[in-house]
Formats: sequence, structure tokens, C-alpha cells
Amino acid sequence: MTDEKISESATAATKSDKQHINIFSRGDLLYWNCEYEKAKNHFQMILISPAISLLDSARCYSSLGAVSTELKNYEEAINNYRKQLDLLIKLKIPNKTEGDIAKCLMSIGMVYFLQQDYAQAISYQKQALDTLAIVTLTHDLTSKIYRNIANLYAKTKEFDSALEYFQKALALNDRDLKDDGLTLGQIYADIGVMYYSKEDYKQALDYFTKAHATWLKSLRPSHLYVKSMENTIRTVESKLCMYNSL
Repeated sequence: MTDEKISESATAATKSDKQHINIFSRGDLLYWNCEYEKAKNHFQMILISPAISLLDSARCYSSLGAVSTELKNYEEAINNYRKQLDLLIKLKIPNKTEGDIAKCLMSIGMVYFLQQDYAQAISYQKQALDTLAIVTLTHDLTSKIYRNIANLYAKTKEFDSALEYFQKALALNDRDLKDDGLTLGQIYADIGVMYYSKEDYKQALDYFTKAHATWLKSLRPSHLYVKSMENTIRTVESKLCMYNSL
């Protein structure tokens, strides 16, 4: 494809954005209803349309990647996401494609996570982080990548590295995000899980308690997050009692 064609596609991006709902709505609905094979067929039909733009093609491959992930066709998912990535790189829309590229890299990383290839998962999350380094106003996405990397390091029991990225996420949350408490609570919860996996139940309880208190500031006591955390806290308290009685 020529640079002129790419430029035309980028210029048409706004118009294409307005058409997305009509083009993709049925496939999206099928996806959210867990009718993955039907969703896959829908997105594949869009791809063979002769008038499809680069932006719409990228969106199709993203959706196909998500569908393939749900179907546990992980190699196919990675292939679809890589096709999306190639198209996004060609689009060259300032301050738009960088964020989409980062999300695509994150998606590839999460597929590798599902394959338990944690080294590759970490690598792609870090590539996403590097992509965002040149973009402004992406603090929420950066925070999510920090958390992803931290949780991956916790999976590989590289706890010092995990804590480093959790602290980055906390610092970014304090400095740049207008958080309603859900994200902060989730960071605390994830740190608690890390300490629990280390069998440091005292620290785990401390962070689970922080998560619970944070969520209660914006959620009802009956909310699933709150109730689930209360069960977790009781489990950790039981662990501590057992250890203290030894």
C-alpha cells in the first residue's frame, strides 16, 4: 500500500469512527453474548469488504484476536493481534495510534500470559509501556500496564520486581489519576495477593484491609468486590491464627 493511500486512510479515520457502531455492533453483541463462532464469522465478513479502511481492518483484527482468545485458539489470537499491529503502525495517526498500538501489545502480552509464557508476556507489556512514553495523557493506561507487569513478576516469583512496578502504579495513581477508589483498591488487592503467595500473611492482611477500606469509600457494602474481599480477609486471618498457634 502506498504512502498516499495510507494518508487517505488516516484522514478518513474520523468518518470511519462514526461508522464503527453500525459495522461492528452485531459482532460486538455476539461477542458479549459469548457466541464466539458467530462473532468470528461476522468480523471475517467485514474484512473481505472491498471498501474497508485500514482503521476498520485493524478493528476487525482486534475483535478477531479477542474472539480467538475466548475460544482458546491462542496462536490464532496472536496472529490476529499482530495483523492489527501492522496496520496500526501503517496508519500513523498522531496521538491516536500510539495508544492503540500499546493496547494491542498489551493484548498480545495477555495471550502469552494465558499460555503461561510469562517472559514473553512481560516483554510485550514493556513494549506497550515504551510506546506510551511518547504520548501524553495516557496515565490510566500506563497504570494498567504497571499493574500487569507487577502481577506477571509476582507469577514468576520475582517479588522485588513486582513490588517495584506496584509502587510505580501507586505513585502514578496518587499523582496523575482522578481515581474513584476502584483502581487504588485493586492495586492494594494485587499487592496483597503477592504477599499471600510469599506466605507473608501479615503484609497480605494489611493490603487486603486497605483494599477493603478503599472500596468501601465508593462502593456499597453489598458490592461483590467488598464481599469477596471480606471473605479473603477472613481466610488470611485464619492463616495468621494457625501460624501464631504453632
